[in-house]
Amino acid sequence: MTEVLPQFIQVKIDRAKKETAEEVTAKVTRKTTENVTRDHLLNILSTTNLTPDEAMDLLGIPAADRPMYKELLKKTGDYHD
Repeated sequence: MTEVLPQFIQVKIDRAKKETAEEVTAKVTRKTTENVTRDHLLNILSTTNLTPDEAMDLLGIPAADRPMYKELLKKTGDYHD
């Protein structure tokens, strides 16, 4: 009985570590995707005469994600409403 409890605790700890690692991986992946997409937008905007919306059309950015990218562009100073 005394060995079952430590094994149970270790299983819980291992599961928590795995879930935490998956959450961190998902967050880093999302943030990296956002940064790369922002960089692509900035490149398109600096090398063409496209508007931010036209650049997002070109990249196929979903309408639901566009407000976030507009905010990211605002932070760089390359987009104004």
